[in-house]
Amino acid sequence: MKPLIGAFIRRERLKQNLSQEGLCKGICVVSYLSKIEHGQADAGDEILTALLGRLGIPYETGEAFLQHADALIGRLYEKFYSYNLKEEDLEEIQRESSRYLSSAYMLDAMLLLRYFQGKGGREAQPLGELQEFVPCMTKRQYGLYLYYLCWEGKEPFDKLLKLEANGFFLTQAGIWHWMRGEYAQAIELLSRGYSVASQEGSIPNMLEAKVALGNCYSSMDGAGSQEMMMGHYKVAERIAQAMGAEDFIQDIYYNIAATSLEWGQINRAEEYFQKCARRDVLYYHKYAICKEKQGRKEEALGLIRQGREAFSPGADPVFGEMYEVVEYRLCHEGYQKDPEYERILRTCMKHLGERFPKSYQKFHVPFLIELLEQQRKYKEICELMREFSG
Repeated sequence: MKPLIGAFIRRERLKQNLSQEGLCKGICVVSYLSKIEHGQADAGDEILTALLGRLGIPYETGEAFLQHADALIGRLYEKFYSYNLKEEDLEEIQRESSRYLSSAYMLDAMLLLRYFQGKGGREAQPLGELQEFVPCMTKRQYGLYLYYLCWEGKEPFDKLLKLEANGFFLTQAGIWHWMRGEYAQAIELLSRGYSVASQEGSIPNMLEAKVALGNCYSSMDGAGSQEMMMGHYKVAERIAQAMGAEDFIQDIYYNIAATSLEWGQINRAEEYFQKCARRDVLYYHKYAICKEKQGRKEEALGLIRQGREAFSPGADPVFGEMYEVVEYRLCHEGYQKDPEYERILRTCMKHLGERFPKSYQKFHVPFLIELLEQQRKYKEICELMREFSG
């Protein structure tokens, strides 16, 4: 605890624009304060109390509070690593932030609260403010800190996996590579993640890994991809049924339907769209394309209208662009030769490539190739096929 108190004192001193000499005058010498701040001296309670008193800040030392905080923080980590952490689980830490952020659980509180920052349009706190505390982080804290850095692309996942190759980190590393279209690396990591999660008895991580493996094969074009995709999704569906995780089952049905559509298996796509209970923006978009390919334009337009009604106020504008592309094809007979259609299609693909996994962009490649064939731009077609082959 004391190395953290030293870092805490340093942070508060700098916030108040105090020099080391100004803080420690009459309490201890400057060199000793420096050692305290850098965790190199095990200062006594009397000196620490005096330093904190001069800063005018409390530091929680009550045994009852610390025992309660320890139990709560432990439960929150367990929820985090089992994909079950909800924002309301952090209400106590938010309500009692002054106590948690002035205690031995300061770093845990900051790291756990950060999970929901950056979501729903909220700005995430820069991780740089935690960097000075790295030397006094526990392994658990440092793992979560590294995890955030890895997702921001500031550290390689290999560094995190050297620290701890548990089922959660392996699965998350695999998903990170899948989102970038690096399917070989993703499959290797997700397979390891599933194996380790089964040894840990972590059913939520087993489910995440199996769904992600299905997603990988759904994004690939190689021989056997369809069989591998269905195999992983079937296992994932059985796990989800055992867990009562209905949302996962519906996601699996949607993924099979969308991938079957992409592979030209329209009848199977129709079957799974009908089984799927999801009624979100992506569902209506893909089902409209399925109807379009069946030549049922009025039904397709009806699904587009329903999909637009499903847009949430904070929906990404690229979803509107996706709908515009489909609607343009449905309403313009000669769209293949229309420069406006090509413009909105290319714009949509560009934005998808910037903000979503590569598979989202890849789904639209056949529609662009259809245009390029009309224009006899075979070189660009070859480049597209090479870029998106997997």
